[in-house]
Amino acid sequence: MTDYRVTAVRYKNQELTAVQLGEVGQAGEGGEGREGQWTQEPHETGVAEVVARIEGGDRVHALLRDSGHVDVGPALKVVTDGQGRKSLALDNAPGDCLELADLERF
Repeated sequence: MTDYRVTAVRYKNQELTAVQLGEVGQAGEGGEGREGQWTQEPHETGVAEVVARIEGGDRVHALLRDSGHVDVGPALKVVTDGQGRKSLALDNAPGDCLELADLERF
């Protein structure tokens, strides 16, 4: 299982088409290592590739920026529309106001 972070999103005609996706390191035995540091810088990645990663068991979270402060946000989940097309959404509580479209754009 690999950990990824989404730093920004791209929409075309209100449809999510790509995200900026980067891989982050995990702590080694005893907690040392590169946890939370980029092992692969964020780069443009198509929605289908991110869907495949999530369905394959990888963890993908939003990276939230607020006034210079960065936090790991909710996980992303795979959603299917009425025509059977798969896309992405934040897997947050129903009362949360944050949506994937609220992330930075590129």
